[in-house]
Amino acid sequence: MSDSRTDEAALSLSDRIVLLKGAAWKALLRHAEALAYRVAGLPMAVRGLFAAKPEDSLPPAAFLHRFYASSYWRLPLGPLKGLAAAVLWPIALVVAVILFTGRNGRAIAQRSGVGILQQVLGQVEMAARHAIAPFWYYMFELYLPERRRQASLYLTAHETIGPAYSLLQPPPGADGMDDKIWFAEHCHEQAVRAVPVLMHFSKGERQPLKGGSEALPDGDLFVKPRSGSGGHRMERWDTLGEGRYRNAHGEILDREALMEKLSRQSLKDDFLVQPRLHNHPALDDISNGALATVRLLTCRNEQGRPEATNAAFRMAIGNSVVDNFHQGGLATEVDLATGVIGIASDIGVRPDVGWRDTHPVSGARFAGRTLPHWPEVVALAVRAHEAFPERVIVGWDVAMLADGAMIVEGNGKPDLDIHQRAERRPAGNARIAHLLVFNVRKARAAGG
Repeated sequence: MSDSRTDEAALSLSDRIVLLKGAAWKALLRHAEALAYRVAGLPMAVRGLFAAKPEDSLPPAAFLHRFYASSYWRLPLGPLKGLAAAVLWPIALVVAVILFTGRNGRAIAQRSGVGILQQVLGQVEMAARHAIAPFWYYMFELYLPERRRQASLYLTAHETIGPAYSLLQPPPGADGMDDKIWFAEHCHEQAVRAVPVLMHFSKGERQPLKGGSEALPDGDLFVKPRSGSGGHRMERWDTLGEGRYRNAHGEILDREALMEKLSRQSLKDDFLVQPRLHNHPALDDISNGALATVRLLTCRNEQGRPEATNAAFRMAIGNSVVDNFHQGGLATEVDLATGVIGIASDIGVRPDVGWRDTHPVSGARFAGRTLPHWPEVVALAVRAHEAFPERVIVGWDVAMLADGAMIVEGNGKPDLDIHQRAERRPAGNARIAHLLVFNVRKARAAGG
């Protein structure tokens, strides 16, 4: 296998087709996600047209709602896209209500005493009044009276990942946080402890990599796409010794066969090989064999310094590869001051999981535990943010190993779902909302 970068012209026709299909699929998914957010956010955008109260006097959640509404119509073809969203909104709402009520309705009715018809009407009300789609209705438990009264304080992805975070992004080329190779190299240069990249495969070839390995090492490995998030298309390969590896499906390959497999896989997307990290022993009984991480949110405060605002601890239950919340894992709030964790749940679309204080696979109790190396975890996330001076907000994935904390990756547009779900309260009146509003106002005043 050549170490040189493959020339585009050297690719076969079939390889080119694979590359084009992969790029087209990713573009389609991006557009579909943007459309879904636009449809879900339409009621908030329409309500903003008739708002009269001065924007600067609004509390944080209301300010962010209004900022989203005004941004909605200023985007290219905003009114036209709004019209398209208006056509799709009732159709999408009916489909979503049927889908999520069918999945959750009966179990929630038995657990909470809120009937299925009440849930259906509640979903329609939340979607129409607060732009909270059925997915979030169940995630945030808005069928409960005390949560429903706080509905206006919840912050959803279409308003944070959309206009607010977009305004707060660094200038183009300021850093390469989304590029896992650049990220690993930058952290190394800045003396921030982060997972190194051992190999890089692209367009069917192993590519040159600063500080990389010439061959797969005799150790457990983790393979992931160069870009992307959410735990998708990640694979774990455990060493069997003598240059042989086995994945979670029981497939066994020797060193050369695994490198060939990764080369073929890289025709669609770039893939990286990193060492597989192992949890601190105190987490072994609640990790299901996967790396358990903390999602720790940092945001620049009024003095311009990174401040830790929210933390959630994640545990795998349905697989032994990733702990990702959106892949079926559990999440629980972490007390920022002490590192103590509480009860946990999934993302809110599997009512059989519910809220629990013990791990559903191992049976080990986790509520009330203190996470290992907690002061170091918080300090590392803040230190990592300092190494990215152009970033306003970052969601850090931090692992707790036997010998200390380690950054797995940084997310420049972290959604707040995991924190609002795990904390069982809205973020719109929390510290993170105050800091987001402060930074949005600052960016707008600077002409951002």
